[in-house]
Amino acid sequence: MPRLTSAQALTPMTYAMGWIPNVEYAGFWVALENGYFAEEGIEGLFTPGGPNAPGVLVRLAAGQAEIAGGDWMPLLEARARGNDFIVLGGAFPKSPAAIMSMAANPVLKPEDLIGKRILSQMPADANTINFILENAGLDGDYELVQTGFSPEPLLAGDGDAYLAFATNQPITFENMGLVEGKDFHVTLMADLGYDIPAGPFVASRKFVEENRDLVVRYLRALARGWIENGKDPAIAASLVTSKYGADFGLEQSQQVRQSELGQQLVTADDAPGPFWFDPNLVDTTVAAIAKASGIETPPLASEIVDLGPLEEALASL
Repeated sequence: MPRLTSAQALTPMTYAMGWIPNVEYAGFWVALENGYFAEEGIEGLFTPGGPNAPGVLVRLAAGQAEIAGGDWMPLLEARARGNDFIVLGGAFPKSPAAIMSMAANPVLKPEDLIGKRILSQMPADANTINFILENAGLDGDYELVQTGFSPEPLLAGDGDAYLAFATNQPITFENMGLVEGKDFHVTLMADLGYDIPAGPFVASRKFVEENRDLVVRYLRALARGWIENGKDPAIAASLVTSKYGADFGLEQSQQVRQSELGQQLVTADDAPGPFWFDPNLVDTTVAAIAKASGIETPPLASEIVDLGPLEEALASL
């Protein structure tokens, strides 16, 4: 594994984040703080996201970043506008997209969705539920009920289930003294048949072709950061609350728990390491959701996914 000597200059690489500096990016902070990027000859930089920040793909297209933490539908729409972006891996190969339900009326399998009032923040979530039911060969009705970011309306009985992130809203219930598996359930969408890697790492094809070794080194440093975070998820939480995200009023215990939950999703089952996912999911689940969203001819995995640099990076760990 090549390492930097003190006489060498660092090559800057900027990561466009979709949200504020928190433990969603735990491995990045650990890699930065532990010098893993510097050991690879890289200056690890980042541009934070948030409600008022330009989109990650806008920053990528404008040359303000080399790597962006994107989402599939905006990525496909950006490609349709002529941007030759490709995917190098997934921040969370096991997507945190989940559905929460109370123990008295659980949603544990696709059949359980039929007849439910499902609390949702976005009307487009209907595409996900429809996919799950159709994929399971089920025909039945449900009701999508508009709600906010908190899962408390589920507890109040305003709905039978709540579309959540497994790394976030369950913590609200835990802080109220409720116990997962006893008082409430968190079922990953992947376990219901909606298997789609979240947070694809996006870069321009031209940049990757011209800087392949740099990309390999970057992914290796980032993977090391996440592997190290798994040893003590509290370290990244301390880094964001006291340093990188200190201006955002993040709560330490919440960030520790989010770091623990997120760590479980960074490496898929039977994968060689962090960020690895099955490209066939792009031609199945991603394509189906894209078509439901109005993208008639989504690109094939062979056109937009290149896991070669990640494969090389993981093989050298």
